[in-house]
Amino acid sequence: MAEENLVVIKSTFNKTPNQKYYIAPCKGPNGLYPDCIRKVDAHGDLILSEDDKKQMSKGKQFLAEDEPIVVEHGTVFNLDNPIQAAQWEAIKYSKLIAKERDELDINGNYVIDGGKSIVDQYQNARGRYGTAELYIERPGRTAKAKNDFRKLILQAQNLVVNDDLSHRVTICKLFEKNMEHAHPNDVEDFLLTQAEKYPEKVIRFYNTEEAAVRLLLIVARERGIVASRQDGLYYSDIKLGASLDFAVDYLRAAENKMLCEAIKKDTYPELQKKTDKNK
Repeated sequence: MAEENLVVIKSTFNKTPNQKYYIAPCKGPNGLYPDCIRKVDAHGDLILSEDDKKQMSKGKQFLAEDEPIVVEHGTVFNLDNPIQAAQWEAIKYSKLIAKERDELDINGNYVIDGGKSIVDQYQNARGRYGTAELYIERPGRTAKAKNDFRKLILQAQNLVVNDDLSHRVTICKLFEKNMEHAHPNDVEDFLLTQAEKYPEKVIRFYNTEEAAVRLLLIVARERGIVASRQDGLYYSDIKLGASLDFAVDYLRAAENKMLCEAIKKDTYPELQKKTDKNK
């Protein structure tokens, strides 16, 4: 049984031992019940189609729309078990259950603790102001996310540590930080700090074609080939984008390859001279 296929229900306010919650099947964001829910007849029996019966013979589980699922602090749903998987599917959209302890609603309020201001004001002394009382815990998932992030940091830091000073300074420019005259230790410190905070960005700047275009625009702007105006970046009268990110995406587009080459020639005329000499 894989740990990632377990859903553990926790009660945030588990002050009453063995407190049980009776949660009726809930409709999803589409306004419909999950596929495992069926109506019942006057005798309380499930109303099943012939296709439903065929699916049941293959292990499919169906639940009554008026039959509550009982949960309490520590209830575990094993998603490899057809019955438990159906039970979880039936209630996973309940307003009583938060996707995680600190889940926010669309307004930015905590679904368990309520408004942010309340939590900020009282800090750790959280009260009951939200709609949810339960939350989901996925064994090993939080640790895996932390470990994956640590591995990214290590990968990014290795790229920095194994790089030479000249290229480190170039990478700094991709963060729009000019460190051409900075002490080598300050350059390394800046990049290692970025690796700790934004490892994916550091890795991307070292390994992708996007980084080359971004660097071209930064150097072109330094040399006056590309201008920053109030509404974006311009090459002559051609607007490249409202921001550096938009301009990078614009120049990476296949149809703008010739424009990108023109900016490169104007930005690095020394490269053009070398090419002419080699002809």
